[in-house]
Amino acid sequence: MRNILQAAGPWEITDVANGREAIAKAQELNPQLIILDLVMPVMDGLVAARQISKLLPDTPLLMHTMHWSSQVEVEAQKVGVRKVIPKSDTRLLISTVEQILLASAPSPAVEPAAPTTDIPVPAAAPPSAVLETNGAAASDQSADSSAALPDVSKNSQPN
Repeated sequence: MRNILQAAGPWEITDVANGREAIAKAQELNPQLIILDLVMPVMDGLVAARQISKLLPDTPLLMHTMHWSSQVEVEAQKVGVRKVIPKSDTRLLISTVEQILLASAPSPAVEPAAPTTDIPVPAAAPPSAVLETNGAAASDQSADSSAALPDVSKNSQPN
């Protein structure tokens, strides 16, 4: 999974071995996207997703699993997963990742137009500090037993 995601975009990926590690890394990295597997050691994807959703409610979660069904989809959405994607459909995974990351990308700054009158313009307040973090997404490194956190770095260019 790591190779597929790396080939598809300029993303930094962080792998983890299980659901508990996914929660810890998510808190540490504050990722832009997390992809979880349903079946993982120590803690399954639904339990991990529930906890991550509480800790990082604005972080999109995807589930990529061999065990896709409409029931899994419903249960996953109840715990904060946006979409469950079957492992047989890597194109859908990549396009969904791209859509989510594109939607969460900051807009380019727009400079205000120069004043056209002689009315004095008050001095603008200094810009507030911006904390920029690298985002991450979780994904399975092995077929069904791990999670990974792909990370879109601030130096990455969109496709």
